[in-house]
Amino acid sequence: MKRRAALALLALCTLLRIVSLFRPCLSDDEATYAVVGREMLHGQVLYRDVVDHKPPAIYVTNEVAQALGGQLVLHLLLIVVVWATGLLLARIVRRHGDPRAAIFAAVLWSVFSTTLVDVDALAANCELFMMLPLVASVVVFRDDRPLLAGVLVGVAALYKYQAGIQLPLYAGAWIWKYRSRSIPGLIAIGVGFAIPIALAALWLARAGGLDAALFWFKFNFGYIDAGSSKSEMIVRALVRGGFAIGAALLLYVSGAIAVARRRWSFDVAWLAASVAAVLVGGRFFGHYFHQVTAPLAVLAAPIAMSLWEKRRALLIAGCAIPACAFLVLGAIHDQMMRWAGEPDPDYGQVVAWLDAHSTRADSLCIWGNSPVLYFEADRPLGCRFVFANYLTGLSPATATQSDPNVDSSANIVPEAWDMLEHDLADRRPRWMIDASPGDVGHYGKYAPDRFARLARVLACDYRPVADVIGMRIFERLSSSRCPAITRQPM
Repeated sequence: MKRRAALALLALCTLLRIVSLFRPCLSDDEATYAVVGREMLHGQVLYRDVVDHKPPAIYVTNEVAQALGGQLVLHLLLIVVVWATGLLLARIVRRHGDPRAAIFAAVLWSVFSTTLVDVDALAANCELFMMLPLVASVVVFRDDRPLLAGVLVGVAALYKYQAGIQLPLYAGAWIWKYRSRSIPGLIAIGVGFAIPIALAALWLARAGGLDAALFWFKFNFGYIDAGSSKSEMIVRALVRGGFAIGAALLLYVSGAIAVARRRWSFDVAWLAASVAAVLVGGRFFGHYFHQVTAPLAVLAAPIAMSLWEKRRALLIAGCAIPACAFLVLGAIHDQMMRWAGEPDPDYGQVVAWLDAHSTRADSLCIWGNSPVLYFEADRPLGCRFVFANYLTGLSPATATQSDPNVDSSANIVPEAWDMLEHDLADRRPRWMIDASPGDVGHYGKYAPDRFARLARVLACDYRPVADVIGMRIFERLSSSRCPAITRQPM
């Protein structure tokens, strides 16, 4: 791609994501990654001292961003990542399709990676970072460089496990191309994939977090199972999938036309594998669809070029209308959430109360699903969990979150309770915040008195001192009301 076109594409990416440069935190997930990265920057060991169950690369990326300047740096980096991914998609089309359509692949990706609500499109989610090495792996694989393709898939999988779906795709394509001479290439793909995974494992082992990483990796299978109810999956697929497709209708219709014309090709197989990855877990969050957007952009590029030549107004409208609509919605996020009947909690009031009664050095532990509060409070974690879902069994996007009458106890990680109790005794956070009184973050049904071990800690070591926006704030007592309990080190 010529320099002028590349710079124009960068300008387009920046414009469509400019809202992210003025809003420090765009989603609960982004807050979680930022808080984990911040804790790592201050010496906490990933998975052992601070816990989330995603692969490690997203936290390392956030740790680096926090060191360099925080969320603004992260969002600028994300713009560059999206732009670079578009350039790679253009290269794929230029080398394996109609070179004239290359720019259209990049534009389709840049536009339709933003036509979702801001928490899915603009936030620094795993998928957008994953797609850069994953698309790069497609480039080098199609250049017959299987070892490097495997390495890049491994790097992508360190952002999100679903990147591994490329491995069977590449294996099948390699066997199809080389038949009886395919074994060395298959070995190269596998060895390449193992290299970054092994390096990550060595890094975790050296830090002392490998055992904990393996424990939380296993949790992912339970997380997938929690979202596998067929009836719920169908509803989520229709609602969330329908929304994602409808918001990028030009892309999906053009991609479908291309599939019908080509029937079978590597790009069609890539699309099929990406769709399979989106199905894992059955939650259909909007940001999952970024994995599908990339192969669709490649497939749809020639259709878009044809529209540009014959029905230019239709192409411009099909891209500009949804892009502008979601750009505006991102800019008026607070008003949009009020219109939707789900206003964001005003965590600023809680932070203001904490700032008035303590310093930023006083640690904090939240009983709830409020990582944005951790992010805005900017205080050390008083427990290793950025949200309490491991302790309550709440599983996002399932009935355990949306229906107060659904029992979530089957999803509880029993070991997490030992970890919490240990942290509260060892770190002795000054503040405990309970989100259940005001049902903040859907925690109304998880009142502490339902959990004997937490109720005992609050009764023995804390006193309620304030209620702010439906969140009850507890302050640690100078001495416990109860006899000490001997605990094993963790």
